[in-house]
Amino acid sequence: MITNFSWTKQWYPVTPISYLEPSEPTPITLLGKKLVIWRDKHQKWITMDDTCPHKLAQLSKGSINEDGNLMCRHHGWCFDGAGKCTNIPMLSNEKAKDTACNSEKSKVTTYPTQVLQGLLWIWLDDSPTAFKDCTSKQPAVMPEHKLDSSSTDWFMSEVPVGYTVSVESSFDPSHAQFLHEGIAGFSPQRAIPMQQNEVFGEMSAEDGFTLKHSGYNIFNKDMDATRKFTPPCSNTTIYKYSNGKSAWFQLYFVPTKPGYCKHIGKFIFDGTPQKRNFWLELLPKYLPTGLKHSSSYKLSNQDLSMMHSQAVNESIGDKTWQKSYFMTSLADVGIVTFRQWLDEFAGGQPEWQGVTEAPFQELNNEQLYDRWHRHTKHCPSCRQSVILIDKVKDFCLNFTAVLAILGLLLIAINLPIKIILIPVWLGILSLICFYKLDSIRESFLSSIPKKGLPVVKLY
Repeated sequence: MITNFSWTKQWYPVTPISYLEPSEPTPITLLGKKLVIWRDKHQKWITMDDTCPHKLAQLSKGSINEDGNLMCRHHGWCFDGAGKCTNIPMLSNEKAKDTACNSEKSKVTTYPTQVLQGLLWIWLDDSPTAFKDCTSKQPAVMPEHKLDSSSTDWFMSEVPVGYTVSVESSFDPSHAQFLHEGIAGFSPQRAIPMQQNEVFGEMSAEDGFTLKHSGYNIFNKDMDATRKFTPPCSNTTIYKYSNGKSAWFQLYFVPTKPGYCKHIGKFIFDGTPQKRNFWLELLPKYLPTGLKHSSSYKLSNQDLSMMHSQAVNESIGDKTWQKSYFMTSLADVGIVTFRQWLDEFAGGQPEWQGVTEAPFQELNNEQLYDRWHRHTKHCPSCRQSVILIDKVKDFCLNFTAVLAILGLLLIAINLPIKIILIPVWLGILSLICFYKLDSIRESFLSSIPKKGLPVVKLY
């Protein structure tokens, strides 16, 4: 098998900048390698190995000190943006400290990092020429387009399905009519066979491939679509409709570790701007965003269920995809083309760094539909929403207790029943609000319902 694509000498978008907390380090995993992201005193984002050279503690568990350096929480070793050790507190002798801090053994490997289009990009190569080599290649950013790419925010989640099945699914648009029935007008009854789906131009290791295809349902049958795969993880899709309008999908599929992939994307539509809601604008900005995220899992849960079931069956036996898949229609061209690129140029799968791919493990519903590890812990809007909900819950509980005491006092002093009923009804409403908020809070943590049978309803 020919492999002339380097998995490490590439730019990877690892997170939207809006998902990062500038005042503290953030751990990430990329191609199996554990890294830490932090911002130094020059407001520059730094990426380095998440390992302290002293006793191998994770630097992401540390903090950024007053000098703008990253300090290990274990013994206080400090590192600057170049990975050089700047302080070892337990060394009092200045000469010994200088010798230790200037040793290659105390240095942490850093990686080229840049910010483009609201995303943090990392060049994963750790060779001596990495900072020079990375300048010869540009990240797969969104191309110039008439649609305003800044009109929508990036959304990121890390899902328990692998890179290959994730990318493959994004080049298989016809599945939406069947898998996502009932969402956004998708329906098997509205599906139509593609009349065109072909590779446009040449396929190569560094430039990937481009597909052009026609519509696949009665609403977009006259559409012209272009899907561009730019290695290692970009899918840029543009739909042009017969009425002159267009839609743009920018998706990134970042291989984090075996069996897991980070999905980063935004969807931009050529349509009438949404009207501003006066009442929503009174709320903290993060709350409507968080509630929107927590209510939009059904479609991605459907994708997850199918991709995971596919991975389960692929793990059984030792057949190649060519022998396992039965590709019969034009709609399958995108799947086949991506698999061919992966086999011909990239070794058939991501090149994991320092980790061994373990035997496939089937996930139960609690693992597959977990929302905390998948999205909420990464998203500042969702995290802040959970914190606010907890505060309001506490208020409701305390308010209910105060109203109950007040009601008893009113009864004791023998006031009219109409007056006594006021704190009683307010207490009941406060208690209802408490339980409703508890249900909303759970929607940020898991797709499994808190009440009734622990079964995820996908349809």
